[in-house]
Amino acid sequence: MELRTLRYFLAVAREENMTEAANVLHVTQPTLSRQIADLEQELGCTLFIRTNRSTTLTEDGMRLRQRSEEILALVEQTEDEVGAGAELTGNIRIGAGESFAMQLVTDAFAELHAVHPRITCEFSTGNADAIEERLERGLIDFAVVLDPFNVDKYEHLELPATERVGLILRRDNPLAGRKAIVPDDLRGMDLLASSRTTHQTYDLPTWSGGALTPDDYTIVGRFDMIGNAERLVRSGVANAVSIEGVTAPDLAFVPFDPPIMTGAHLIWKKFRLLTKTSEAFLDEIRSLIEEGSTARP
Repeated sequence: MELRTLRYFLAVAREENMTEAANVLHVTQPTLSRQIADLEQELGCTLFIRTNRSTTLTEDGMRLRQRSEEILALVEQTEDEVGAGAELTGNIRIGAGESFAMQLVTDAFAELHAVHPRITCEFSTGNADAIEERLERGLIDFAVVLDPFNVDKYEHLELPATERVGLILRRDNPLAGRKAIVPDDLRGMDLLASSRTTHQTYDLPTWSGGALTPDDYTIVGRFDMIGNAERLVRSGVANAVSIEGVTAPDLAFVPFDPPIMTGAHLIWKKFRLLTKTSEAFLDEIRSLIEEGSTARP
């Protein structure tokens, strides 16, 4: 199985049309069709469902698409790591959830890019579970995660960023004018919560000191991106448990009391040889931290 063939396969998967994919690849349609047929014969399965109008992936094709994207991403990363000259080049791949802690990370990239303009960045957004999975699979180089998170199995750097946890509400909600949300305020309330499973950030019964049980409120939905949850807040379906720094201007944020504060870490895989570009990126972040830069909402 050649890398060129995988690139041909991904082009067809993206375009969902053999002729359009051939145009993108600058090859003839019969050549592309023959390459795909040879790949299917080599793997012993059908990768596409072909009709007069479209070419869509089979279940086996979907699996190969995921693996092909991983393989080609690792190839590109290897090319960046080997044979780099004095001028830093390459792509820094960073995964993160929605957090103001990313401000320090983007500041570090901006400083590095100003000196080495051939460096690029690629950001992936998702909750902690999805980001950690991408880090484990080698699809990103660094991840920004919010506490609580077990950073011991990773190399990590604590970021000087803390954010309050509370409720995101409509501004016409009677609680929007309050200075804080106390446990009794949540009784009978419909809530939206993070879809994190491996490291749950907000344990409301523990926060309330046992005053609340899961029966005292209703989790009507879960979200990985707060922007989606905010749409439901605006519609009046529920209020969202989230951090302060990501609240949209047209909505209100009211912190919890007792306070819940969450910190952030930059993590990367242990025992992995970093590229010169990644090392320079880490040096830039450390330098900003030493200079006293902080990320605040």
